[in-house]
Amino acid sequence: MLSIIVCSKYNSLHEEFVANIRQTTGVPHEIIHIDNSAGKYSIFEAYNQGIAESTFTYLCLVHEDVLFCTPDWGKRVIAHLNDKTTGI
Repeated sequence: MLSIIVCSKYNSLHEEFVANIRQTTGVPHEIIHIDNSAGKYSIFEAYNQGIAESTFTYLCLVHEDVLFCTPDWGKRVIAHLNDKTTGI
């Protein structure tokens, strides 16, 4: 349901970040890590690559230093995006 795309300046994601996503998302998800440790991409290029690799309908572009505090935040975001009065 939710593709979480992360551009990182490290070659692997911090375990705390990955665990936080797994524990709080509340929906099927994938984490797409774009390794930018060599500075190969602009943030836009990295996110576009992540979008191209994604397999789910909903996308979340997020920095690697974010931790989510709201349980089931993925369910809430998807419900909000499915509201016909939401404009993005």
